[in-house]
Amino acid sequence: MLTIRPATSAEAQDLSKIGLAAWEKAIRVWGEDADRLRQNANDAFYGFCTGHWPDILVGEWDGELAGWGACEKADDFITDLWVHPDFQGRGIGTAVLEAIEAGIRDRGYPTARLDTHARNAGAIKLYKRLGYRVKAYFVTYSDALDEDIDKVEMIREFDPGAVPAETDSDEDGLYGI
Repeated sequence: MLTIRPATSAEAQDLSKIGLAAWEKAIRVWGEDADRLRQNANDAFYGFCTGHWPDILVGEWDGELAGWGACEKADDFITDLWVHPDFQGRGIGTAVLEAIEAGIRDRGYPTARLDTHARNAGAIKLYKRLGYRVKAYFVTYSDALDEDIDKVEMIREFDPGAVPAETDSDEDGLYGI
């Protein structure tokens, strides 16, 4: 059984381990050297989870921490969504994302935004299935990883008729997804 709830400060270390495991699985798919980046990523996850636990929603599967997501500035930008590889494919990420989106809507925003690594085809496919579209491609420097990374910004209009569309097509043509 799936439960979505706010994180507690005592869970920061466990949540950072979930983020790191999900991140490692994702980057290995496109051939990135996780070993080279692991310590920086681990430090970044731990720092985020200890500093922003009030902004984190947790997904539990039968009482076990399985995933989490965050909207750290209480605006419309979703900063994190991570599901431990052992729990992926059970709808946990979707449920956490939907709970975060509900908070965004409750704060009065017409859209939800997020970004992900441009080579993270699995995440892009999930987000597109859930109504997001690719808005922009960009390269940004990651302090946490100490290198440039390719990213895509994605956006979801909660009421598509209320926000002017930037394209006439539902398909953005990217990634063949």
